[in-house]
Amino acid sequence: MGCFSFVCKESGLPVASDSFSGDAVRMYLLVDGVVVEEMRGHYDSYGRVFHADKEDSFQWKMEWGKAVDLMFHPDERNGMAVVLEKYYKEDSIPTTRSESDPNQGWGKRNGGGKRIKVPVHIVY
Repeated sequence: MGCFSFVCKESGLPVASDSFSGDAVRMYLLVDGVVVEEMRGHYDSYGRVFHADKEDSFQWKMEWGKAVDLMFHPDERNGMAVVLEKYYKEDSIPTTRSESDPNQGWGKRNGGGKRIKVPVHIVY
């Protein structure tokens, strides 16, 4: 599986991850501008978030190939949207996918060291 890099929908900052640890984020899987699944946790570089032990990551309920296809759909209302937890606003749920980070998510953490007590995967 290849890496995905994202720019935060709220701050415009890149979401950092080195595949072993990453920024605290909220991830949204969008279909036609509607959130169909959500993940919260530390970004794993692969379009998911780590479980609390960071030994494994949550999986989208949607088949992975379909989720990836959404990232390349011509309609930007399809794909994954990511918000750094530090910049999350309750009243601002994304309806379009995040832009890709041209630096592939390598670099300093932009979400800070904010800890998420309970990583979750929510299916709508």
